[in-house]
Amino acid sequence: MVAQIIKKQIKNLEYREKNIIRILFSVFALLLVSYGFLVNATIMNAIERQNIEKEILSLSSDINQKEFGYLEAKNSITIDLALANGFIQVKNQKFVSVEPVSSSLSLSINENQ
Repeated sequence: MVAQIIKKQIKNLEYREKNIIRILFSVFALLLVSYGFLVNATIMNAIERQNIEKEILSLSSDINQKEFGYLEAKNSITIDLALANGFIQVKNQKFVSVEPVSSSLSLSINENQ
């Protein structure tokens, strides 16, 4: 009888050990899959960043070309060109200056009774 109880306890220990090994293996497999997923995501983000940097460089180059074109067009405008396109030269130039609005607020109360 004592031998049967000891055999039963040994079988229970073996069953528990097998379950612990299965659980540990499952956790290891889950961690391995998670690691692979995270490494893949990191690589894909790095590739996407390189592509975006190339696109930024290309767009920056296009913007610089357009700015140079604008400056060339701006510098090519002369009085003769303006007069040829129907503009007229103003003899008496008048300028208007506006005082900037103050940044402080005030409260005005009307006391008409």
